[in-house]
Amino acid sequence: MKKNTKALSPIFATLIILAVVTILFIPVFIWATGTTSETQDSWQLSGLIATERIVIEEVNLKADTSSCNIYVRNIGKTDVAINDVLIIAPGDIVFTYEKIKGELSTVNPVTGNAQDSIVQGELIEIDITNLGSLTLSSNQVYTVKVFTVRGVGDAYQVVT
Repeated sequence: MKKNTKALSPIFATLIILAVVTILFIPVFIWATGTTSETQDSWQLSGLIATERIVIEEVNLKADTSSCNIYVRNIGKTDVAINDVLIIAPGDIVFTYEKIKGELSTVNPVTGNAQDSIVQGELIEIDITNLGSLTLSSNQVYTVKVFTVRGVGDAYQVVT
């Protein structure tokens, strides 16, 4: 009653283990590759933001025409595009003006032509022709903040 039984050879056992490990590794590899590419994109965006700098050189708030002219210079190493302007009135009342809504325009002050981006060292004029419900009072401090598309900004205080 003795049976002739043999175990798997070590070579076949090793091949089966390698196949199982490879099949289990594929989803982990796909997940890790996706995570790495997202991280790489965020690092690349962080690098652009780190080299993006603007400075507001002058602000002209005009009560008689209900308009505003803001002069912004790009002092960073990356081209920038202006996206938003915030005007903070006394009492911390915030008025928002967005380029995408057509509430402000960016113009090259030298040529007078419309311009979307600012290259390094260049000056641009932001025109807001209708301040809406913002009424300017004399001898009041207004804070003007300008932000780029990537969220980099600067602030400037002006007394009317």
